[in-house]
Amino acid sequence: MTRDGHIICHHDKSALRTTSVDKTIQSMSLSEIKKLDSGSWFGKEWANEKVPQLEEILSLLPRQKEIFIEVKTKKEIVDSLLKLLRKSLLNLNQVTVISFFPEVIKEIKERESKLKCNFLVAFEFKNLEVNEIVDTALSINADGVGAQNHKNFNLSLVDSLKDENKTSHVWTVDEVDDARKYVEMGVESITTNRPLFLRSELERF
Repeated sequence: MTRDGHIICHHDKSALRTTSVDKTIQSMSLSEIKKLDSGSWFGKEWANEKVPQLEEILSLLPRQKEIFIEVKTKKEIVDSLLKLLRKSLLNLNQVTVISFFPEVIKEIKERESKLKCNFLVAFEFKNLEVNEIVDTALSINADGVGAQNHKNFNLSLVDSLKDENKTSHVWTVDEVDDARKYVEMGVESITTNRPLFLRSELERF
């Protein structure tokens, strides 16, 4: 969220990596952020690309498609996010909210139970056990778990989630062998930087 309460789509807490401006997103107003060049770091053809507001992204989503929205702040964003989603022309079943913060998922599910929410886990920061992940998903009423592409994301976790009617998702998978492994395990979705490549390769098998 910006300083003046707008929700923007930006990966980092700071604008430094993508705009060369060493300020946090929450310290800037929307008008300040809209003046930033967030594309030149990626290539000349992307120069002067602007940081989008979430509502701009939602307005472009085709009716037959779904969107995953990662919430990178804590509960302070929930009220504004739900208002924005309800005001949009989307059906709530087109949207899945994902977050590393259990309290965010819990708050959203308590206020809008029909909105799908997945709890994110990263194994490289903590050696999480299967029962710990499943118990957390149950306690916050998450619809599923999005787990890091890691050796600890295994069939036991996928099956345990299925037993509790929870879905499983994996991020970030860019190699064909990894993608095939997760498809065979029964994950619901794969996050990748190479969607067309992986899809074409997987369709060969």
